[in-house]
Amino acid sequence: MNVLEVNEVHKKLGRRDIIKGISFSVKEGEIFGFLGPNGAGKTTTIRMMVGLIKPNKGSITICGHDVAKNTKLALAQVGAVVENPEMYAYLTGRQNLNMVADIRGLDRKSVDEVVEIVNLQNRINDKVRKYSLGMKQRLGLAAALIAKPKLLILDEPTNGLDPTGILDFREIVKKASKVANTAVFISSHILSEVQQLCDTVAFISSGEIKAVESIAGGQVNNETETLVIITKEPDKGYGIIAKMDSVRQVNREDNVFTVTAEKEAACDIIRGLVTEGVDIYEVYKKHNQLEQRYMELVEGGKRA
Repeated sequence: MNVLEVNEVHKKLGRRDIIKGISFSVKEGEIFGFLGPNGAGKTTTIRMMVGLIKPNKGSITICGHDVAKNTKLALAQVGAVVENPEMYAYLTGRQNLNMVADIRGLDRKSVDEVVEIVNLQNRINDKVRKYSLGMKQRLGLAAALIAKPKLLILDEPTNGLDPTGILDFREIVKKASKVANTAVFISSHILSEVQQLCDTVAFISSGEIKAVESIAGGQVNNETETLVIITKEPDKGYGIIAKMDSVRQVNREDNVFTVTAEKEAACDIIRGLVTEGVDIYEVYKKHNQLEQRYMELVEGGKRA
């Protein structure tokens, strides 16, 4: 079941097109990464998802409820942590969570449940002003999870955290997703975090979705593979490779080619070079890491 559906959404701010017809969906229990550079449209998309602004065209639905038309019903299924969550520093962690439970009409027993999920049992009765940034992030996550939301939205959730805090936060998000079958939407520009945490990633640049692809074992699964080919005759080799139907992109540096091609095309490419008399010194397949895919889709294969 799709918990979140974003369908052909457009948004203008003044005369400027910020979001240009984006579409994607997030399923139950899925951790979905929304990856792009600063200014790509990530925050604007989240503001529309939580009803702070409305799209000019298209629709956003959460558990079948249109966010623009049935805001209250849609957002009843949502928990969110946006950067550094604000809590009352003069109260204890438990008092803060009790307030959230009371406001949402929940039994305070739910507080103990989320405290265990975020692993704050030993410090929950301390004043929040004594918390580290990582502990404050975990408390904010507990507040977001207290109503057992179907969708958890995290906007740059690891900003400012040290390595230990990042590891803790990552494990807590995974646990929350799997235990409650919660759909998790994570907006970030940190490639390593998305690669290690998410099941699926959408690449956004200049308000457009460039691709939505699955991640397995830290590798991006898509319809292409990348080969590195080193030849004795680079000029002749480039002309042959560039004309092949299975080849999507060729980058050349001296006699070294980085070739993006359709999956299983390696044999045809090598055969084509050899048939035309081009000697090959070396050929190997590159693992399709998220960083490489990001550069292909968002930066056009070139680093500014």
